[in-house]
Amino acid sequence: MIWVSLTLCFSGFVALCLSMDRHHRQVFAEESHRPERMILRIGGWLSLPLACTPCMIELGPSIGISLWFTLLTFSGLLVMLLLSYRPRLVVPLAIAAPSVSLPLVWLL
Repeated sequence: MIWVSLTLCFSGFVALCLSMDRHHRQVFAEESHRPERMILRIGGWLSLPLACTPCMIELGPSIGISLWFTLLTFSGLLVMLLLSYRPRLVVPLAIAAPSVSLPLVWLL
């Protein structure tokens, strides 16, 4: 369940970064449109608190929220490093990470 939280945090931060013109141009080499930015911004802000739920289910509220803050920090650092060194890799990872981690929940 912790992997699901980590991937949701990562995807949320990627969505928030891509809602900014500078990072959108950096990744896609084109300008973003206003509706596209709003969808990314809303999706990013919704996925960050949603990522807290698996942590709280697995570890309880007090430790789950602390772990969630740790995962937010780690995923923010990962997004920052990827945008600095490999900006084209951000979108495929943001799409693939939750789709890979969700089936693992049912297997484990």
